[in-house]
Amino acid sequence: MGGENKNSQYLDLFIEVTRTITSCLDLNAVFNLIAVKLAQTVGVDGVTIRLRDSSKKKLELKAAFGLSKRYLSRGAIDTEEPVFKALEGLPIRIDRPAEDDRIVHKEATLKEGIQTILVIPIKIRGEVEGVLRLLTKRPRTFESHEIDFVSAIAEQCGIVIENARFVKQQEIQLAYFSMIHDLAKQINATRDLSDILNLIVKRLPEIMKLKAATIRFFEQKGRLTLKAAYGLSEAYLARGPLDREASTYYLREGEPLIILDAQTDVHTIYHEQAKAEGIASVLAVPIYSGDEVMGILRLLTSEVRYFTDADISFAMAIAEHCGMAMQRTM
Repeated sequence: MGGENKNSQYLDLFIEVTRTITSCLDLNAVFNLIAVKLAQTVGVDGVTIRLRDSSKKKLELKAAFGLSKRYLSRGAIDTEEPVFKALEGLPIRIDRPAEDDRIVHKEATLKEGIQTILVIPIKIRGEVEGVLRLLTKRPRTFESHEIDFVSAIAEQCGIVIENARFVKQQEIQLAYFSMIHDLAKQINATRDLSDILNLIVKRLPEIMKLKAATIRFFEQKGRLTLKAAYGLSEAYLARGPLDREASTYYLREGEPLIILDAQTDVHTIYHEQAKAEGIASVLAVPIYSGDEVMGILRLLTSEVRYFTDADISFAMAIAEHCGMAMQRTM
């Protein structure tokens, strides 16, 4: 009877999580529900859910239950070997973690009284995006059916993430479309190129969640001249010409360029200035006037960002409108 009751509890939790996923768009609410219910159903003292950040190099805590703030703030776990194994797709059980050399924060683990940790990968379409951890304050041997059940809940976490990303992409696409529509109307309504360019660099950081944006045109002797900027200090804007940067050469060939780390990338030369300004990544796209590259639109972030195909397509569309505005106002 005990086994049947436990299986019924597992099924009830799985159904509840599935229903919540289909009816709730709040990612944090779903993860918190999973953490609480999973701890209660499986009979563990703590649960955490961590996901990879945009750089894929760090794990960010998204939900936790049953653990002290002191323990949760002990520091990163990204370098722990069991986490590496889980990120490769393997469930890992750790017995007596406070004595295990694979655990980074052993003292904090000892003070929390953690005796067993089960680490389960969270996958999305076969790619591991995070880890689900179950923690007990007494020695615990997880049965294979328990691990299978927790793995099934981890798959539901993956579905939550995928659904949230889909909704977010739809919202982003709508915001992109609205800006292009508004910009087209603005271009048709004015012949003042400066107003249009300043509108673009001001709106882009808001729409695309950027630190800054700049527009430069090639003018006398093919040199780049700043025409509009938003979100950057005067000191950074005056750092020097961009004509010698390798990025400018590639952009004159007509292709967009992504610089993941502006503070070290070989395509840029003002590394110290980028560091002082707090610039991480750059998406630069050419501005055409007819068939000729006439300028460069640069989008800058304060954190490392992997620009999506949608981001690039949108930036190219905005650059095209810059070119149209240039032709219309000349």
